[in-house]
Amino acid sequence: MAEIVDITHPAAIDRALREIRSGNVIALPVESGYIFAVDAFNRMAVSALHLLRNDPPGQAASVMIGDKARIVGITREISAAAELLMARFWPGALTLYLKPHPALTWDLGDEQLLDQIAVRVPDHEFAIKLLNETGPLAVASASLSGRKPFSDAPLVNEVFGSNLELIFDGGAVEAGSVSAVVDCTSEPPRVMRVGAIDSASLREACPSISPELS
Repeated sequence: MAEIVDITHPAAIDRALREIRSGNVIALPVESGYIFAVDAFNRMAVSALHLLRNDPPGQAASVMIGDKARIVGITREISAAAELLMARFWPGALTLYLKPHPALTWDLGDEQLLDQIAVRVPDHEFAIKLLNETGPLAVASASLSGRKPFSDAPLVNEVFGSNLELIFDGGAVEAGSVSAVVDCTSEPPRVMRVGAIDSASLREACPSISPELS
């Protein structure tokens, strides 16, 4: 079983950093449940994340960053719509599809065949502190592919602990709705999933969003 470390422990961030830099998968809480996270630029670590979840071939991990200002280094052609949505909903439960920066050498699981990345800034203090130290992390929900994320560290440990070194425990996370998803790689932007943010709120922040749910 994995070692469980409380996120309030003084050495929690340092230990998480060591695991990430060693190419290992960690589990940690965000506001919507527990996630797996790895160094987005470490292909073997990203592959390990997908194997852990039993993801199908070609499935890309999402990306989390600690601050919206860090989007500049990983994307290109940031539209006015994306700027409006980031200003209104980040940190928070909004995932944006954006075009990756051409200089990126990472492979999130799609062998760079998809000209888009799914990015968000979580609304969770521990996760933000870690992300601001590590830079972009490749993430996926702490669950088997296609299922809702687990809501507490012991359950993550019960199912995945034999394949993890460390799980960071932030207590039970009340499982809310999944993040809303907006595709900002096209014009007009398209709502791919409403989740925790309804369509009306998204369009209020960004009137150019297509009224049709894709």
